[in-house]
Amino acid sequence: MRTSHDVRVRRAAARALARIADSDAESGLLRALEDEDLETVAWGAYGLGFSCKGREEVHVRALAARAASLRAPPPASLEARDAIDPRMSIARAVGHCGTVLGEQVLLGWIRSGGGPYGIPAAYGLGDFARSRGALTDEDAAALLDAAEAVPMGAPPSLPFLYPFGRAEQVSEAWSSRVIDVARRALAGPSPLRLFAIRALSRSGKNAADDLGRVVESRDFGPAERAEAARGLGQLGEAGHARGGAALSHLAPEEDPYAIMALAGDEYGVLLALIQSLGAEAPKEGLAGLRVMATLRAPSTVQPMLARRIAELRCFAASVLAGAAYESSDLAQCDADGSAIKDSARLATLLRRPLTKQRRAVWIGFAKSSHVRVREAALESIARHPELGEAARAALIDALGSPLPGIVATAADVLQAHPDRAMVLAESEIRSGLDPTSPPPTSNPAREIDPQVVRALGLAIARSWSVDLVETRVGLLDAAAALRIPSAHDAAQVACHDSNVTVRYHAAKDLRVLGDGTASCGPGTTVDVNPHAGDGGSPDGGAEERTPEAGVATLPRDARPVKVTFETDAGELSIFFEFGLTPMASSRFVALARQGFYKGLLMHRVVPGFVAQFGDPGGDGYGGSGSLLRCETSPVPFGALDVGVALAGRDTGSSQLFVTLARYPHLDGEYARVGHAEGDWAAVAEGDVIREVKVED
Repeated sequence: MRTSHDVRVRRAAARALARIADSDAESGLLRALEDEDLETVAWGAYGLGFSCKGREEVHVRALAARAASLRAPPPASLEARDAIDPRMSIARAVGHCGTVLGEQVLLGWIRSGGGPYGIPAAYGLGDFARSRGALTDEDAAALLDAAEAVPMGAPPSLPFLYPFGRAEQVSEAWSSRVIDVARRALAGPSPLRLFAIRALSRSGKNAADDLGRVVESRDFGPAERAEAARGLGQLGEAGHARGGAALSHLAPEEDPYAIMALAGDEYGVLLALIQSLGAEAPKEGLAGLRVMATLRAPSTVQPMLARRIAELRCFAASVLAGAAYESSDLAQCDADGSAIKDSARLATLLRRPLTKQRRAVWIGFAKSSHVRVREAALESIARHPELGEAARAALIDALGSPLPGIVATAADVLQAHPDRAMVLAESEIRSGLDPTSPPPTSNPAREIDPQVVRALGLAIARSWSVDLVETRVGLLDAAAALRIPSAHDAAQVACHDSNVTVRYHAAKDLRVLGDGTASCGPGTTVDVNPHAGDGGSPDGGAEERTPEAGVATLPRDARPVKVTFETDAGELSIFFEFGLTPMASSRFVALARQGFYKGLLMHRVVPGFVAQFGDPGGDGYGGSGSLLRCETSPVPFGALDVGVALAGRDTGSSQLFVTLARYPHLDGEYARVGHAEGDWAAVAEGDVIREVKVED
């Protein structure tokens, strides 16, 4: 197939190998990289970027050599929604490989003075910055020089700011230049303005005023304003103070029209702003927080708006309360026992050590009937070692829960913090009761609580649905970390699992347990793209292109299927596309026809980033009962694109996410199955899907 004269066959073969992306696929991917067809080249580069482990230098050299030999006109737009561009695929593959050589290759392209690889290299360096956590002085200088060389206000300067937003923090030596370039880039509208906002959020306290102006200005969209609000939260005291001032400016007070606007996208901006203020209310935000904490809905308001207002009230009250979990503002923010109120009270409770009465209150939250509240209480065990026996009891109880998210959360805590399961060793107890024994030492022996061992063993032995991968691998990893007696046998059984992610974890856990040669089949002995799959089929009727004719595009012959969701936020639609994701799109349309999504919640909403749904349990851990192979591809995720939510390779089931802006770090990591229409920015966490209609 890889040597076929039919370009469609070669593309299909390259696509399949790119989704496998393991060591056995390498030779085929290298052959695809040398193909004369641009789309085949793009798929080859994409796959090589995700199979670099242990072969980084070889892959970077091959990618750089192909870049030098590639002869094709520059694309009209690297951001075109259906573009599969070889330059972008090559540059981002080099960034994924993440070597010093790769960094130098990318820098050379950025310094090329507007060459065809300059902008793609900026995206590649962003991927590199994310994996390393920082940009070097050499990186920063090259990116800023390239951005400043672009004419004033021209959008092409924005990609050169992308890597600054992917680093953990901009060096103080470069922050003033980054702020200047970002400020200039914000002057005109562009779908990439978020890159400038994210760069500002990493540039220190001097960027606070710029971000505050974005939050306050209606000249920016809701995604940009929410991103700026989150950015203020990353700037410490200066950001909190400026965010507080912005909140006081935007708080709707008793204006009924402003309150009704909270049914739309203004809600997400205010929520992000309140959440950015930190654990202690800045004085600049006191006025706004008091307005929000006492906000009242009109008497005839819809339940959806009432819930949004209650959430804003409770989050504002939590910030005002500091650590006073019994404050009057919190007590009055919503009905007793509501998930919104309990979440806010728990957040307040966790701001101080959990001792005495605070520990007793925490125990109640660790048994909450609200699954997200209970999970948050369990997660807090990692930050509160003073809980001691109460934490162990909560973890043991959670491991026996029928809810996969509760079990997975407990397992994750145990895997990351085995000490939370430790008790005084039986030998120490016997010694303490024996008057002839020597006095106890300052460092007595400890062992895993036998009750934890039993609960974990029983949880592993339960029959979990195949699509509950996070729960299944969480239990395996916890058993290995605690080295319980049944851990080795459980990992060996998991070595034969049908899912590659489960096999990968099983092999890793066997190595933790001392089996240094453990291997559980293809894709488990090396680190591969956790989101790639090993499936793939030819695109029937795909457009055939002449060699090196330009950027390839997705096939147009498969008509998208429209699915309309009637939700608390209004009518929203998704158009499922089949060109690159025939299996996934067909599955989601079938689920919609069956009524699977009716009654489900929008269980995860990050204002300005994503809205996610499709879990019957409402906490992000569940699915439809079966798994999907990944159909990832090197296409961009822009605003209102739809992707398959994953917890590793081949772990898709029924959950989908809708992007609310351009987020390049999603590119190639998740399968893009379609595009959305409607005011998805107005969606709030907890909104319900009332009806679902499939239009043939």
